[in-house]
Amino acid sequence: MNTEEDVKTLFESIAKGDSSKIEQLLQSNPALADVTNKQGVSALVFALYYGRADLAQLLATTKRKPLDIFEASSLGNLDVVRQILTKNQVLANSFSPDGFTPLGLASHLGRKEVVEYLVLSGADVNTISENSTGFTALTGALAGGHKEITRLLLQKGADANHRYEAGFSPIMTAAEGGDVETVRLLLFFGADPTAKAKDGRSARSIALEKGHREVVELLEKQQQSKVKGA
Repeated sequence: MNTEEDVKTLFESIAKGDSSKIEQLLQSNPALADVTNKQGVSALVFALYYGRADLAQLLATTKRKPLDIFEASSLGNLDVVRQILTKNQVLANSFSPDGFTPLGLASHLGRKEVVEYLVLSGADVNTISENSTGFTALTGALAGGHKEITRLLLQKGADANHRYEAGFSPIMTAAEGGDVETVRLLLFFGADPTAKAKDGRSARSIALEKGHREVVELLEKQQQSKVKGA
């Protein structure tokens, strides 16, 4: 039986990265591998949120219940994702208890094969998370720094001008990180370099603040070429 205290200790240990404590808890009570927190997030997905793939794998091998679509997508377990969607394709566009889609989770965590399969299975690349982040799969991929997935999603029709937290757009995120390659890619797919966040900053001003000179020059060149072509 899973006590409230055990569940609390498990999630706290995951957040701390205390693998020895987690192993101890699971050895004494393997059923803990199947628990969720108060937001409904499974221990396995929670571990991945904290960047602990090792702990997620430990939980996955200890689990008694089958992986669900969110766990399988987050882990990058294509075989299980395929099995689940073969039985119920609607789940490709479902929402996790904390508001993310399988595609959003796979994109953020860098699971390219799963991303490709979900898109082929009808996952909408522009679905917005049902939570305060306002993330799409594209913004999740950008936040995770996954360039190949970012390109794939754009090629599949992801909105390069989606606005999410604080009015940010994908090109602002890329500019903030000084990622010239991704800024160029977003521009190619129609990102608006003049868009402004709620605080009035643009991709150029954000890059300037961060000292990303290459990004600033690229954005200035883009703006100049637009003016000449007008």
